[in-house]
Amino acid sequence: MADPNHLSALQRTMRWLVDAIDDLPADCREFTGNALLNLAAEKVVQDVGCVEASRIFSRLGALLAQGKQPPVSDAISLSTFDA
Repeated sequence: MADPNHLSALQRTMRWLVDAIDDLPADCREFTGNALLNLAAEKVVQDVGCVEASRIFSRLGALLAQGKQPPVSDAISLSTFDA
């Protein structure tokens, strides 16, 4: 079972990022998805290493292929760290 404090902090961080994106200049907002993906990939690799990061992103890819998009208001488990 996921640590409720960890999940709560993750959800707060996600909401904060959404608000921060809204505050970006209009000409930058169209690039936020790609920028966040690059930053996320780098941070995940730093946190768990390349092998585990590839598993996490593979899991994300599988969920997206099933039409399951992570909602902004919630978090989906992608690794044993979040499970």
